[in-house]
Amino acid sequence: MPLVPAAAIMKRMGTPGITLERLRALVGAELRYQGIPCILIDVLDQPPVVVLRPIGAAPVIQADNFGKPMRHAPQLFELPVFAPDGVSLSAELKLINVPGDLSPSGD
Repeated sequence: MPLVPAAAIMKRMGTPGITLERLRALVGAELRYQGIPCILIDVLDQPPVVVLRPIGAAPVIQADNFGKPMRHAPQLFELPVFAPDGVSLSAELKLINVPGDLSPSGD
């Protein structure tokens, strides 16, 4: 199945531009970030961030507020949605690819 950049899927969803609601529609979807298969697990409002969890990745050691190892937890990627200008997509978000069959038009 071909992979499509997430920005291209957002353009096919109707009105131009990306919104957090459109990203929330993809929560639970399998995608790739820098070639790593991931699941989109959340979209946060302030600041606008998408949270990805790599599929099948080994847990990492999570530190407490003082930097001491506390527990094993799944690795997460927190990627900003927008670039510093607040309008265009962040460089990190442009690295996400979504399987083509997730587009609303079914392409």
